Amino acid sequence: MVTAKGNIMKYVKVPCTIAILFAMEFVPAVVSFGQTAASTASPPRDLSDDYRTPLPKEGLVPDKETAIKIAEVVLFRLYGEENIIRQRPYVVKKEDYIWWISGTLPEDSYGTVFNIGISQHTAAIVHLTR
Repeated sequence: MVTAKGNIMKYVKVPCTIAILFAMEFVPAVVSFGQTAASTASPPRDLSDDYRTPLPKEGLVPDKETAIKIAEVVLFRLYGEENIIRQRPYVVKKEDYIWWISGTLPEDSYGTVFNIGISQHTAAIVHLTR
């Protein structure tokens, strides 16, 4: 005995299968069922042959004056020029190729000061707190 439901399923399965096969024809060739997001189509490029301008031996931030200029540009933008200038004179020291610059507060005042770390070699901001 064949039910109406069985007849409908027979007629629905065939068109669905055809539609799926037809849609798979338009899937781009770069997508495959075995490929993951982490896999690459080609081996990674060797960057040693990259012709970039070499950095100076002393780095991009060779002295404390340069470090202060970089710090002020960043800090003025984030916290306002007046606020940062009030924290002068700055405390500047170099440890392990990092320029550490901190603000100071006037005597008998309370609050927070900035503390920024700048890489001597690349001028990257490696630490920033307030």
